Amino acid sequence: MRIPIYVEFEGKNVLVIGGGGVGTFRAKKFLKAGAKVKVLSLDFSDELKRLERENSLKLIRGDVRDLEKLEELIKNSDLVVVAIPFTDLNDEILRIAKRYKTLVNLANDASKTEVVIPFEGEFEGIRFAVTTEGKSGIVARKVKDLFLKALEEDEDVVSFLRAMDHLKRYMKSRGIPIQTRMKLYFAVSSDEKFRELVRRGEVESAKRWAEKLVEDYVEGRRDFDVEGIEF
Repeated sequence: MRIPIYVEFEGKNVLVIGGGGVGTFRAKKFLKAGAKVKVLSLDFSDELKRLERENSLKLIRGDVRDLEKLEELIKNSDLVVVAIPFTDLNDEILRIAKRYKTLVNLANDASKTEVVIPFEGEFEGIRFAVTTEGKSGIVARKVKDLFLKALEEDEDVVSFLRAMDHLKRYMKSRGIPIQTRMKLYFAVSSDEKFRELVRRGEVESAKRWAEKLVEDYVEGRRDFDVEGIEF
């Protein structure tokens, strides 16, 4: 079963097999994330050639069916992206990758892929990813646009994020234990006055009120009947 996670790719080695449109798109995606990207193909898009001239990535001209060369490249990769139009080599690529504990994204077979590369959206520091796991990229893109529109139209969410981010940093700076912080996250975010200040967009006032709630709890002047996550 696949689970959604965000992984830091700065400095990681990514091998893209295929120099066409899909390979180009995915190579650019990992370049943007700071990965070291190599592309294996017999032909390359003009954009990939330009990126190589800019020393952004390395193009390796070769046949993916050269299994000795392919294994050497996979061995030194953290992720392999298969972006070729045929699937008859997928099982062999998966077998080699498993030997070296290299993850595989099969752009040509959503049912067998280990790694899913979703459509991404971002609004004011809120990032989200959407996938239908191969059923329809068009639908996934539409859902991404719906999520983005909902965030843009929600006047409270950015204020809420800023106030809660401040609360997190404030409690960490006070050295408040994680168990207590988890309880206070739930308690403060449920407090009626805090929520009203957030709704009115009075972020600085919401921050100060959150600090007061924390100090009242720490000093024993207030208690909250809210259970957080236990560690």
